Amino acid sequence: MGDGKMENIFRRRILSVLVFVLVVIVVFAGCSGVKTNKNPKPMQGQGNIVVPEDNGIVAVYLAPKDNGVLTNSDLKAHPEILKVSDFESLTTLTNRYIIPIWIDKDAIDLLPKGWLNEPPQKFYPIIVVGCSDVLYVMRDRLGLPIFGPYVDWGKKIVGSGFSVWMITATSEGSISSTLKGYVGDIDISKILEESNALFKECFRTLKYTNTEYGFNFYLPLTWSNYKVIEDKWTGYKTGASGGEVTETGPMILIRNPQWAEKEPTQDIPIMIFTISEWNDLENEKFHIGAAPIGPTELGRNSKYVFALPARYNYAFPKGFEIVDEIMQSNPLEAF
Repeated sequence: MGDGKMENIFRRRILSVLVFVLVVIVVFAGCSGVKTNKNPKPMQGQGNIVVPEDNGIVAVYLAPKDNGVLTNSDLKAHPEILKVSDFESLTTLTNRYIIPIWIDKDAIDLLPKGWLNEPPQKFYPIIVVGCSDVLYVMRDRLGLPIFGPYVDWGKKIVGSGFSVWMITATSEGSISSTLKGYVGDIDISKILEESNALFKECFRTLKYTNTEYGFNFYLPLTWSNYKVIEDKWTGYKTGASGGEVTETGPMILIRNPQWAEKEPTQDIPIMIFTISEWNDLENEKFHIGAAPIGPTELGRNSKYVFALPARYNYAFPKGFEIVDEIMQSNPLEAF
């Protein structure tokens, strides 16, 4: 996937972080005695930080409260990196979004042992800031599933810089991953470059191929063991009373493996139209649902147009934020 295909994610997050800054200002104003009717609350669930619903963060940085390898000046210049200083605040984000996790070398002990080996965060990009010795920080400090020779770190000087890790594929009994250390002075722009590259890659680690209609759909590893459900869309004659059905067609639902009947998660719906059906829809010969806007085209080939239903996530079920992230990555590839 080219750089242009992921620009929407980063643009959306960068713009949205301004909302986060405004929320912080409002909270400060409230504490200073300035009256306001807008009292932002932490996201329901856990954490003690306020995160806007349309979040503009491109990485979360776990670091000690009063210091860290990345200075306050570094973070002020890059507001799209959100610093947190406790595990609860970290999980506020990682439970709702696929997001690169940056860990300060002096904040590793803030993580519960084994947490990074549990889904979904085990599949997120991991960056340790302040250390380039990947075996030391990733294997011996964080306990990630990395094999390598024994090293007596008491006899070795641990190098500065940063390290990266991300699982890129899994099969029975084996794991493929990106693992690399970068030696030298801390360059936040370089860390962001590598973090963003991993972030792009993590959205294309699984591929669902539909040969009947001719498209691929890319998913992150957090969707391993997904299910595909066959459904249909219904079109109603424009201007007709009584909801006269005039068109129907197939719809594919890609279902999160965490879906449960007692707690359904957000599906990824893909509507499939013939070219002529899509043209009729565009010309308002029929409509779908009560939404004032129609489906959004995701891609097309010589026979079919693939589209996302309007307001598909309007009920905000569990996992809708991650589905939105996936859709922002332009995951459909027609052939």
